[in-house]
Amino acid sequence: MEYIKVFTDAYEYKGIMDREKAHASGEWHEVFHCWLLSYCGSDVYVYVQWRSPSKKDYPGLYDITAAGHLEAEESVPDGVREVKEEIGLDIPYENLEKIAVLDTWIGIDREFAHEHVYVCSHSLSQFSLQTEEVEEMDRIRWEDFKALFQGRKDEVNSARGRVLKEDDFVPHGNAYYPRLIHAVEKFLETEG
Repeated sequence: MEYIKVFTDAYEYKGIMDREKAHASGEWHEVFHCWLLSYCGSDVYVYVQWRSPSKKDYPGLYDITAAGHLEAEESVPDGVREVKEEIGLDIPYENLEKIAVLDTWIGIDREFAHEHVYVCSHSLSQFSLQTEEVEEMDRIRWEDFKALFQGRKDEVNSARGRVLKEDDFVPHGNAYYPRLIHAVEKFLETEG
């Protein structure tokens, strides 16, 4: 069994609970998200993972570069293990930039998502994937990603030549993608 910390909707600590029970009862809990970005000339790209078709939840959809639940004994910096586990990059937490904590949900699954970004220069072939979690890595021009989730484009092209629509992504609720875009934009303003 995997245990996680649970919280009130105001992000006040309540206790520890089995992960499956927390999900089934709609308890708020913490997750770690890391979005990889890269620069190519004047363009910024965001890396997305294509979830394994054998995943229990949202198989075959596109999602955050690397993400996962924080276990009961873990702090937020410990969540960087997800980057190593899922895509094979060993990045010290200090090299990440924390950009937000977003409250979001997928159905009854309620999460406080600790959002991070990391600027890298990896090609798509340089990732070592945990195949039971991640089928493939891809990347999208940041301006296209923004336009897709701001409703200015119905579809975008990925670096692997796929045509992606909003329905191809995990459906995070509570205006997750627009709020994420706002946080990443603030980060990019300080970078440039």
